[in-house]
Amino acid sequence: MSPDQIAAACAIDDTHDRPLERGQSACAAAAVPEALRHIGMAELEPWSLAEVDADRLPAAGAVAAHRPAWIGACHRPARPRLEGAPRRTLMHRGRELEALYVWGADDRRVYADTRYPWGCVCRVVTAAGTGSGVIVGPRHVLTASHVVDWARSGAGTVEVHRAGPAASALSAIRRVWTYIKVAPPQVGHSEVDEDYAVLVTADRIGERFGWLGVRTYNSGWDDEPLWYNIGYPRDVADGAYPVWQNRKSLDEDEWDYGSARAMTTSADTARGQSGGPIFGFWRDGPSVVATVSAQGTYFLSGRENWCSGGTALTRLVNHARAQDA
Repeated sequence: MSPDQIAAACAIDDTHDRPLERGQSACAAAAVPEALRHIGMAELEPWSLAEVDADRLPAAGAVAAHRPAWIGACHRPARPRLEGAPRRTLMHRGRELEALYVWGADDRRVYADTRYPWGCVCRVVTAAGTGSGVIVGPRHVLTASHVVDWARSGAGTVEVHRAGPAASALSAIRRVWTYIKVAPPQVGHSEVDEDYAVLVTADRIGERFGWLGVRTYNSGWDDEPLWYNIGYPRDVADGAYPVWQNRKSLDEDEWDYGSARAMTTSADTARGQSGGPIFGFWRDGPSVVATVSAQGTYFLSGRENWCSGGTALTRLVNHARAQDA
């Protein structure tokens, strides 16, 4: 074949080498091969909502913690192996700023440890964004009510111990138990005391990874540095790794007399940590006494981080566990 014949054979036909016009790219899809059908996730179904009247729930005792025999336990989680600590990403006009509502030095530390109870942390993902939670039963995750997507049809997932690119498990949300639908961006003072919800997952994640107990907070513990917090703040590692902090205090609102109680905390919090547990260690295991709720100024007290607790929290968890065992 001569050089001219080779060039002609290799030439691009300009009449067909142009972008397709609208509608020309449409084509029918073939069936997925059997060998590939296990890849991917089915479309999430909307969860069912179960609103509860707090005044009609019976009194309930503490929820016992549970650690599976195959999961080790520790009081201090291990740090992830990262090239340097993840930096905060809050910027303003090209300058990096400290996260709001961090008191003095930031005590939040990134961790990647699946031992108990640290592996029970959850990242809640819905169309409204991400929040934090913790396993409190076989299929039950405690979070804040305002983390739930109330504005749309309602669908979401729970990621158990998301740490960077990996998660221990992922499960769809099947039902949500709550007293009230708290919707951000503003969480009012009258809503802070009931800002919690229990998510029921499709899978029995608690039996695999364990769960924390739940106890009613006692105002006699006010201002004592007894408490731990875990969660997924978006200003640290873009919310891809959980953080933990300890020796934090709570202070129950003295003007709140109902079964649901609002309380301030010395814990450092930022967006994404909402729904994360405030918990302590007892001889029979760790127990949650409150969930991270809001940041704001109330009653001229200045900037405060607020949590939700009270007997209504314990009763809601007991009720959700009994109804969706």
